[in-house]
Amino acid sequence: MPAPSHFDVAVVGGGSAGVAAAVSAARSGARTLLVERSDILGGNVGNAFVHTICGLYQPALESEARHAHPGFPQHFAEGLRAAGAAGSAERAGRVYVLPIQPAGFAEFAAKLCARTQGLEVRTRCELVAAALTADRAAPNALSATSAPAGETRFTASVLIDASGDASLGWLGGAEVAAASPDQLQLPSLIFRMAGVDTSELSGFDRLRLSVAIAGAVRTQELPDGCESVLVRPGASAGEVYVTLNVPRPESAPYAPLDPVQLAELEQRARASAARVADFLRRTRPAFAGSRIQAWPRRIGVRETRRLVGVVVLSRSDVLEGRAHEAEVAVSTWPIELWHDHRRAEFEYPTGPCSIPLGALVSRSHPRLGMAGRCLSASHEALGALRVVGTALATGEAVGIAAALAADAGIALGEVSAHEVRRRILELAARGEP
Repeated sequence: MPAPSHFDVAVVGGGSAGVAAAVSAARSGARTLLVERSDILGGNVGNAFVHTICGLYQPALESEARHAHPGFPQHFAEGLRAAGAAGSAERAGRVYVLPIQPAGFAEFAAKLCARTQGLEVRTRCELVAAALTADRAAPNALSATSAPAGETRFTASVLIDASGDASLGWLGGAEVAAASPDQLQLPSLIFRMAGVDTSELSGFDRLRLSVAIAGAVRTQELPDGCESVLVRPGASAGEVYVTLNVPRPESAPYAPLDPVQLAELEQRARASAARVADFLRRTRPAFAGSRIQAWPRRIGVRETRRLVGVVVLSRSDVLEGRAHEAEVAVSTWPIELWHDHRRAEFEYPTGPCSIPLGALVSRSHPRLGMAGRCLSASHEALGALRVVGTALATGEAVGIAAALAADAGIALGEVSAHEVRRRILELAARGEP
């Protein structure tokens, strides 16, 4: 077997956090590898049809949306709009969101990575083994499989887990945590419909639609499990995205890392979604000529494992808008928890919450960083920190920190948070991507 390729930084997971981390590390001068198990980039956006970016903006206290992150997240959003893959920021109560086109998001991410010098991307590549070491003189070793090449090996000075499931850390023996099965946030199934008169779906019309669907469950016109359905117009004419929040399995504890259980949940959710689509066609004139245009590649999982970092962000950190001296990113989204598929629990913070570098550095393995859904936080805090806009910000921060650590031959925790913030502003001034 040939000797493994060596990289300064290796990022596992090509979702929002992973793309931000890999591009930011490469732009900071590190030879970088991005490994993604799917054949596309974009994570839950590209694969599960997440069609809004949450967490990009400051709370909706003003008439116009203001970006919360001055660097990669803002420029990524502006790039999406320029590419026709995003609309304008929309107010949703006390927050702003950015409506996006999932396929356009994935395509934009792929093009951005392709034009980033020093970055190698391997899609259809599943991580199967990891040997992590604290010895600065020894590289971390990873193995992955891809078709048709089979198993490949590579090493890296610094690793970043952006897998969403803490897969890299778990395989390498890093300290991980997870909520109990009855507390884990429930998934959703999002599908796309075409042929809809979207002029009838503005403002309270969408709310009335959700109420009508919930009422049909109570009268048994629709099956249990359809109580929480949200409809949002898409980017193209006549297109809508329909979100069905999925109930807990009845016969076993919820286990989102069990592929058999996930397949069963998805199968039942698709059957329910088809019933919802039929109900809309029969009862709503705006949907009379509609059809299901596309199913997602996978169900949208909200929470699995997370890594335990030097700092573990808490519910009070988020709600009190607590500032940290070692801040490298911020969170502005409320704590949003889907413990019950019928409704979410929301708790709103008093202001932006600092995300310190220590929340992006493994406590047990000093050359392992993390970003996105598997960063270091309590279950409640993760309800705010897991969203796409914040994932872009944490990915950028840890990507820059990883490049600095690899260049200096130091652990991630030894990197100056001040220097990371300075580099974020420096890269932001370039106006990229």
